[in-house]
Amino acid sequence: MKIVPRVLALLSMTLTITAQADSVRESEIVPVENLKWIATGLGPLMAAPAYGDMSKGGHGTFIKFPQGYVTPAHTHTAGYRAIVVSGTMVNSEEGHADVNMQAGSYWSQKGKHQHVTKCISNTGCVVFMVQADKFDQISVK
Repeated sequence: MKIVPRVLALLSMTLTITAQADSVRESEIVPVENLKWIATGLGPLMAAPAYGDMSKGGHGTFIKFPQGYVTPAHTHTAGYRAIVVSGTMVNSEEGHADVNMQAGSYWSQKGKHQHVTKCISNTGCVVFMVQADKFDQISVK
């Protein structure tokens, strides 16, 4: 059954977020209009940190993709999990069919596995990424 892997993935993501929640020192409410978007250095992608610093270690970060953006084939040193907040995303590994993921969908990306990430929406996309280590993107040639 497909539901068991999905439940296990959601449980794993929840445990990761819960572990990060254990380190909360202050309560904080941040409306979407107050997110502070910064350049990622990865083309047009923008990032808004919720916690941590994606360039230094564990983090939870909103990533904004422009409409129709397709990353080059790449890997990451460490794996991550992502939830689609808005738009329709595709995260495809070589040899696997593309799966369209609307808001509320999620995926897990194993470290060192080649993939391509796409925003196939006309309005752009936002995902929330959770990663235990710093973020990197290593181009595959």
